[in-house]
Amino acid sequence: MLKLVSPLELFIVFFKIGLFMFGGGYGGIALLHKELVEINKWLSDEEFVEILGIAESTPGPVAINSATYIGYKLCGVLGSLTATLGVVLPAYLVILAIAAGLSKYLDTPLAKVLFRGINAAVVALIFIALLKVGQTVLIKNGVLDLISLAIGVIAFLIVYALNQHPIVAILTSAGLSLTLKFLFGI
Repeated sequence: MLKLVSPLELFIVFFKIGLFMFGGGYGGIALLHKELVEINKWLSDEEFVEILGIAESTPGPVAINSATYIGYKLCGVLGSLTATLGVVLPAYLVILAIAAGLSKYLDTPLAKVLFRGINAAVVALIFIALLKVGQTVLIKNGVLDLISLAIGVIAFLIVYALNQHPIVAILTSAGLSLTLKFLFGI
């Protein structure tokens, strides 16, 4: 599904994503999906989820890791550099503006009202990302993948109910998946 993309196109799309990447990488997953899969059709749902898995399992922020990997996949080293710069530059400019004088306005009633709306939108974006990624991971050929669902529930319980580190959930899930495949063939 790879489409020819110029480094400038990558920069513009990732700059736009970076401008609205409130809530960090998880809030940005919905933006990434919308721009890369739905609007530009540079990736399929499956490719997007695979890249997201790689970005999550490597050190660093998911948005930057995704931009770097996707840029490389679509346009080589130059694409990697331009996509990464595009997604990072807006945050840098915003932090620079805050440091240069906007910080005194962050506790104003207007700023609090703005952040209330932005924070609510971030929760919605994270939920949308959950639905999009969950649909791709849990439904194969129109059928619910019960093994993936069970592993996902176990990972959720490890982190949420048992209050374990997410790394424990990732390693346990990978180990469980390997065990099921090699011991039981599923």
